[in-house]
Amino acid sequence: MQLSLVMIQGDLDDAEVEAIYADIGYRDCAVVGEPVPGIAVLGLVEDEREHWPQREFLRHCRDQGWTVIADESGCLALLPSERWSALANRKGARVVVLHGEPDPGMRAFAVHEPGGKRRAVAVCEDEREEIGVPLAIEAAFRGSQLAIDDLLVLVAGLGLDFERLNLLPPYTVTAAFAPSWA
Repeated sequence: MQLSLVMIQGDLDDAEVEAIYADIGYRDCAVVGEPVPGIAVLGLVEDEREHWPQREFLRHCRDQGWTVIADESGCLALLPSERWSALANRKGARVVVLHGEPDPGMRAFAVHEPGGKRRAVAVCEDEREEIGVPLAIEAAFRGSQLAIDDLLVLVAGLGLDFERLNLLPPYTVTAAFAPSWA
């Protein structure tokens, strides 16, 4: 399972989320269907895929005081950190980026605070890079390799119930052409 999320503390409206997509370079964005609960998103995407060839499906929801954005390719999570730090400063809110690929892929997280403070960890095979002071929640991680389960522990430590997030909130699904750099 690939995990690729950007979580922004606060309830961004749809126009703000669309502005993020546009700023990143997603083109010809179109909302697909009506907002649907989390787990039903997969069915909606599969039903709509033939109608939106060569497009990536993005999804976002608002829940538990956060706006959560996900994409299929991981483009959002792999953007340079400066973009997310700038958003944290502009919104005056924490921005958390998670990316997890199945082993032996990359797993990474970054927590951007307003004011420029940042904690980031990226692990790929035996290489590990870190920036910033470790977060207290990292003591609950299983080891130095940063498993996908560790990313879920981080989310829980920030006050988000990932199981709830996957099942309950209504997600808006957007079909878009991926950025040209992707």
